[in-house]
Amino acid sequence: MLEVLSRQKRIVVCVGPGGVGKTTTAAALGALAARQGRRTLVCTIDPAPRLADALGVGSLSAEPQLIPPEASRALGIDTDGRLSAVRLDTQSAFAGLVEEQVADPGMRARIFSNPIYRQITTALSGSQEYAATLALYELARRKQYDLIVLDTPPTQNALDFLSAPQRIADAVSSPAIQWFARPEGNGGTFSFQRLRSGSAIVIRRLAKFVGSQFLDDVGAFLVDFRDVLGGFLERARQIEALLRSADVGFLLVLAPEVPAVNEALYFHARLREAGIPLGGFVANRVHLPPGDDDAASIAARLRAQPAAGALGDNALSAAARTLAAAAHDLRLLCASERRELDRLVREAPGVPMTEVPLFEHEVDSLVELRRVGDHLAGGPAPVFSGDEAYRAPQTGY
Repeated sequence: MLEVLSRQKRIVVCVGPGGVGKTTTAAALGALAARQGRRTLVCTIDPAPRLADALGVGSLSAEPQLIPPEASRALGIDTDGRLSAVRLDTQSAFAGLVEEQVADPGMRARIFSNPIYRQITTALSGSQEYAATLALYELARRKQYDLIVLDTPPTQNALDFLSAPQRIADAVSSPAIQWFARPEGNGGTFSFQRLRSGSAIVIRRLAKFVGSQFLDDVGAFLVDFRDVLGGFLERARQIEALLRSADVGFLLVLAPEVPAVNEALYFHARLREAGIPLGGFVANRVHLPPGDDDAASIAARLRAQPAAGALGDNALSAAARTLAAAAHDLRLLCASERRELDRLVREAPGVPMTEVPLFEHEVDSLVELRRVGDHLAGGPAPVFSGDEAYRAPQTGY
């Protein structure tokens, strides 16, 4: 059960694709930990106000802020000040690393204003995920919280988050970057002649397409950024060590569908190869089976309703058949989801899975967010096999 994960870990990283309820899960898990008495920080890098909305605060900033007392009480937290939230800022995360590595204010200003730097920190593949790991590392280093829950950026593949530090490290340590950035001769300074030398045929031809200003931007960036490269590489190694530590648990949030289960199993296998245990799966928005899909039985129940007298028998029968067909389709969907979740448990033995049912409507209140937390803590959840899901009538909504 995830209640154990929230009690024992210092960091829980929620990973998974967008649109599966990852932010809601992170917020509910953070509230659950705060209810357990832990000082908890929930982090997101998503600029959309999903986490702020989920926790009942107006907006989030780059500095952690406490959840208001009335929101804490609605979440079942009996002591104020236990739950905080923050929106991680990509630019601030990169800027913090540069400021740590570069003492000269003028050089820092040149780096921040260089379009190449802005491109690397905003558009380079993995930059958002790497910024999340940078911010996570800094927050963990402060040791202000008993638990940090990180809602990672929406990705198509959960492994994007884990591989981001290495991808950034590979980019800044590539042979091409190192060749351009190394000092010319013994002067200790970058020589722009390297970019414009007669031997740099490829570079000179490239200038015809991108313009000489681009090469000037690259050269200026590498002159100032050369001393920062080592800091980027060292921080990537520190982040990797943090993510591998026993204090960190990974939680994969998924939909109960074939592609999502396939990805979850792949992610589990990759973590296992890397020697990193997976803390658990959260199967979100699991459909509950209908209580009845027999047209005659549904028609009898409709006729028993006081308002049924205004309808003719033909109308009631037609409505019953429509409802029965919808219930039958829902039962088939439930059976399909159950087969996939059973496959996930079978092929990833030892990894706990928690199910959160599809609620009647979106989780848009603190009361419903607490309901999600109750399920994460091991509250009521449907337990049945695929065959039972199809054959046995069960009480649903």
